[in-house]
Amino acid sequence: MSVKEEVLACLEQEKGAFISGEALAQRLGVSRNAVWKAIKALEAQGYAIEGVTKKGYRLAQACSILSAAAVRRYAGSGVTSIEYHDSIDSTNNRAKELAAQGCPAGTLVVANQQTAGRGRQGRAFYSPSGSGVYFSLVLRPSFALADITAVTSFAAVCTAQAIEEVFATPVQIKWVNDLFAQGRKCCGILTEASILPESGAIDYIVVGIGVNVSAPQGGFPGEVAQVAQALCSGDPDEGDARARLAARTATLIAEGAEDIPAKPHLAEYRRRSLLDGRCVSVEEGRQSYRATVLGINDDLSLQVRLEDGSERALNHGEVHIPSSQL
Repeated sequence: MSVKEEVLACLEQEKGAFISGEALAQRLGVSRNAVWKAIKALEAQGYAIEGVTKKGYRLAQACSILSAAAVRRYAGSGVTSIEYHDSIDSTNNRAKELAAQGCPAGTLVVANQQTAGRGRQGRAFYSPSGSGVYFSLVLRPSFALADITAVTSFAAVCTAQAIEEVFATPVQIKWVNDLFAQGRKCCGILTEASILPESGAIDYIVVGIGVNVSAPQGGFPGEVAQVAQALCSGDPDEGDARARLAARTATLIAEGAEDIPAKPHLAEYRRRSLLDGRCVSVEEGRQSYRATVLGINDDLSLQVRLEDGSERALNHGEVHIPSSQL
């Protein structure tokens, strides 16, 4: 952690109270000049820091900018460490790097922007600066490989619950990994895993989540504008909204991960299902067909009825809602 990040963490811990430059220097084991430079760098990033002679520095109570310190303030014990990036290619890429290096479960990578964010099937995930929050959590579960298919649906329920807590906005889930608010997509989830070749056991799982908190400056571009929905119309950091959302979501996932095989989220996943009763188009491998969604099965597959009256359980594939139904 840099001196700037350590100074910010101290100011966040004592938010609204003054800390002298000398106290900060002693606490961090650096020079007063290093503290001063860190303060100036934070101010340049937009942090509202008040400096008063003989009192020191304090972070304004109303100052709400996404940072590792802000996320830590709201995170539970299941989140063991937090790494923040103002801009990164992909939080999933970074989380996988850390996991391969042996980082503990509960490691969280958070970003203000992704330049190469990814969704399922290698699709690009639009991740602009200053309006969304993008984060990836490392899990090291002890359950069997066969239970890994339930991880994404569990993360979807946790994210939906966190969004409703922070924004009071009802959220539905489009099987298997998209969250919808007001009829449009507000969040996507990408789960990736590494398997130990010798034993076939799970080495680690990375759960990546991207949320449209507010509309980017100038609005969503092109085709994204037809499907995307923001959760709020104002400042994305009002009340530390992005930090609280990342922290709460990661905490729910991390602290409940070991129970995933029992599918404690199944009823809630069903309750939030966006697709029940809808006519949809299905892409399954090279097949494409229309079907009516009947519901979510106990194994979290999607039960559909084809036009010839036959039924099928989908364990993979893509399901699309006609634009006329959105």
